[in-house]
Formats: sequence, structure tokens, C-alpha cells
Amino acid sequence: ENAKAEFYLKPSITLHKFNDKTVLVAYSIFAVLQDRKGFSFNNKATFSLGLELQHKLSNATRLSFGIRQKTEHEFLTRVTRSRLILTADLNVYKTWESEWVKKRLKPGSRIILSGWANYRYPGSLHRSEDDNGLLQGAFKFATSIPLRDTKLSVAPFVSLKAKADHKGRAFNNIIEPAFGVDLNIPFKRGGSISVGTKSVYQWRHATGTSEAAILGYVSWYKKF
Repeated sequence: ENAKAEFYLKPSITLHKFNDKTVLVAYSIFAVLQDRKGFSFNNKATFSLGLELQHKLSNATRLSFGIRQKTEHEFLTRVTRSRLILTADLNVYKTWESEWVKKRLKPGSRIILSGWANYRYPGSLHRSEDDNGLLQGAFKFATSIPLRDTKLSVAPFVSLKAKADHKGRAFNNIIEPAFGVDLNIPFKRGGSISVGTKSVYQWRHATGTSEAAILGYVSWYKKF
């Protein structure tokens, strides 16, 4: 019965362009998390400054390696932590119109493959996690279908999320398949609002326990 809100802002600037595929980027991240039940780990503000070497493997795939200084402040405990973090990221976003989609669905329908994977060392700023790295990723396979003559689209999807760490923490070692549907509302100059629901099954492979739930969410993305 808990709800969580998260605000995430990431301005960045290209410091050096090695070639058409490889660049060095400086960035900052400001994020605020709050939830209804008052868990300390869900009620905090974080700020990061980092450097990242980004390389395009293809038009759909980007690989990044970097380092950043991250600081977080918990509102309830008033604890502030800071740590240097090593980062590695993989981002994927690809769309295409297959013959099956063209023949059976409304014109303008397309298949979307999106996902990310990253490794963080350490995975958390807590002292107990000083020597614990975290590998995680999520991939989503959707079919976007236009709604009548509007710019809105509905996208049924299946997804898979996974986490693993060095210490075998239950919350950091999960496999989470899901299926659901998104309603996407585009902005005029890029970006969109997504309203969705999904049915999720989570298996914590470190402890052999599992849970299932139906989740609702609203998210937005805007590139300036």
C-alpha cells in the first residue's frame, strides 16, 4: 500500500568528441525520492557530479564507462553520505515495423525494444555496502499502436528486470518478469508522458522467496 514519487534531472555537456561514435561527457544528477510510508531509503535527495566516456556501438546501442561523486541526504534520519562510484552502462532503444505488424495492426504501429543495464561499485552509499558492487538491468519489448486519429498510442509489453550483487543481499538478487500496457502521450517537441499498469512477479533467487503484485505508475521524459 505504499506509493513512491521520484524526480530525476540530468544536465550534461560534451567535453571532447573523439570521433562520430565516442565522446567524453561531464554531467550532474539531482534526484529527490519520497514515499507515503516514510522509509528512510525512499525519502532522500541525491546530487552527483561525474565524467563518462560514451561509445555508440550502433544507432540503437550505447556503452558508457565513468566515475562520479555522489552525495545523498536522508530527510528523516538527517544522515548525509558521500562516496566516489565507478559506473558502467549499456543503453538500448530500437524501433522497427515488421511485416507482421504492417499486415495486422493499424498503420503507424511499430515494435519497440528498450532497455538498460549497469554496474555500480559500490552499489549503495551505506557503510555496509562499501565493498559491494551491484549489477542490474531491465529490458522491455512492446508494440506501440496509434489510437484512432490522435497522437496517443497504446503499448502492450512484456519486460524482464534482474539484479545481482557480490554479497547475496535478498533485495539485490532478484529476477522480475512482468507484462502490462502503457498509454503514451507525446510532447510537441520530444518526450512523452506514460501512464501504465503491469502485473509483476518477483523471485529473490538469493533466498528462494517470491512475491507478485499489480502496479500502477505515471512517468514522464523530456529532452531539452
